[in-house]
Formats: sequence, C-alpha cells, structure tokens
Amino acid sequence: MRASSAALLDEARAGSPEAWEALCGHHAPRLLALIRLRMGPAIRARVESRDVLQVTLLKAVRGIGAFRGQTRDAFAAWLARIAANEVRDQADRLGRRRRAAAVETPLEDVPSGRLADTVRSQSSRILWDERRARLERALESLSAEHREVVILRKLEELSFAEIAARIERSPDACRMLLARAMTALTLAIEGER
Repeated sequence: MRASSAALLDEARAGSPEAWEALCGHHAPRLLALIRLRMGPAIRARVESRDVLQVTLLKAVRGIGAFRGQTRDAFAAWLARIAANEVRDQADRLGRRRRAAAVETPLEDVPSGRLADTVRSQSSRILWDERRARLERALESLSAEHREVVILRKLEELSFAEIAARIERSPDACRMLLARAMTALTLAIEGER
C-alpha cells in the first residue's frame, strides 16, 4: 500500500476516495479468491463472484466508520468476515429461490434482453483464468479440514494462534495440518496438468 496502513485507514474513514481505492486495489484480488472458494461450485454456478465482491466492498465502504482496526491484517480480516456473511446470504437466497420455484421457465418464455444478460454472464464465467480454475479445482478436491486451514492461513492470512482458536486445535497441530494440506494441494494441482 502507498502509505502506512493506519494512515490509509484513517484517510478512508475520513472519506478519501483515493485512500479507499488504494485499500481496495490492495485487498480485492485476495478477497475475490476467498469469495470464490467460500462460494464453492454450486453457488458459483448461479452467482457471479465479482458481484459478491462488489457487494462486500460496498458494505465495507458504508461501514468503514465503525471499523476500529489499525493494521492491514485487521482490515483484511474485517473484509473476510463481511465477504463470508455475504456468501452465506447468497446461499440462503438461492435456497429460498429453489424452494419457491416450482418450475423452470422455458427458454422461449425468457425475454430476449434477459437471455442476452444470461449468456453474457455465462460467457464471463467461462473466460476466467485457467490457472485460477485449476487451483480452485485442486482446493475443492481437498478435505474440508485441509481446505479450511489453507483458506485461513493463505487467504485470510490468520496467524496459527488465530487458526487454532477457530478450529479448536493447538497452533502446532495447525502448522502440521497446513503442511499436510499444502502437500495435498500440490499433488492435486500436479494431477490437473
């Protein structure tokens, strides 16, 4: 980031668009990866991950005045919590829609404008980077425990003490779990080639 984390956060709280842009530019790529992994393939098939990122950042900019952290890590953790809540909300909405929808709309009943939007949205999903797709598939092939420790350490950048508190293990056990998870992830990625 261009300035110290505390100064940048203070500027963003004061309403500086430049400071907010710098914060978003720094955190958005990792936050998008976290969102995609938290969504999983079922939700990603129905919800655009970049839309969830936008909603997350919108909620963050609206709530930045209430954020009291002073470090880059605290800000990243705060964004990750907002994103996790938004992913959960999207999953809940999809569940309600599935229960409410008795019948799928036949293609000929879809207005042509909505059909074009649907096709465009599907095209954008197909065009994402193959390396990221390979990594996502590899992460999804891991056990839930391995996937979670990788997300917490590598994407949310939590310390081993923080991970231990979340998954109720000792920090040393978390280190070993991460080592096993990274080995499994490496093997899964090599299996994709």
